[in-house]
Amino acid sequence: MRGMPQPRIARSQRRDQLVAAALDVAEREGVPAMSVRRVAEAANVSLGLVHYCFTDKDDLVAAVASRIVEELEAAGVGALVDVGAGSLGDALRAGVRGLWASLSANRSRQLVTYEITTHALRQEGLHDVAVAQYRVSEGAVSAFLLHAAMTTGHHWTRPVEDLAGTTLALIDGVTLRWLVDGDDEGALARLDAFADALLCDACEDPLARPAAGDA
Repeated sequence: MRGMPQPRIARSQRRDQLVAAALDVAEREGVPAMSVRRVAEAANVSLGLVHYCFTDKDDLVAAVASRIVEELEAAGVGALVDVGAGSLGDALRAGVRGLWASLSANRSRQLVTYEITTHALRQEGLHDVAVAQYRVSEGAVSAFLLHAAMTTGHHWTRPVEDLAGTTLALIDGVTLRWLVDGDDEGALARLDAFADALLCDACEDPLARPAAGDA
């Protein structure tokens, strides 16, 4: 099917439009269905236009993964905002619940995230895509843990990178189980329990709390 004539717009803007179309296809039909031809059909453009913006499907998958990584970064910033005055336990529970609200808002998007990870691990040359997803996620979790500790006058007794890795692994497991059983209450209960368990790796440190007006 030939696409309708398209107005001349910047290549970067066209790429953004095609990434949005590809993500829509992936959410509705899965990453395996996200071929260059299928994306052209979904975006109502010519196949040649998609090839002008992307070399092949793997290039398109990498671009979609980058879009998801940007969303993960935004979710991490949102978790920081959810940390308010109160105890460290309150801050941790508020943060993981805020992050979970973002993750669970779109079930199809979470399926796409995992499908992209497995696709990237199976394709030579795309391993860095999977690495980038986890690097950004761990960075966001590390920033959240440091902020929560500092805001409530604590420091971590273990390297924050280790705690972030463990936290991310737990969130991955909770998310996968939720994708299977759809149990929102169970997912939140597990996240709350883990947040409480993290307190064992924290120590009160009055010097860590920012002075009034510095937060």
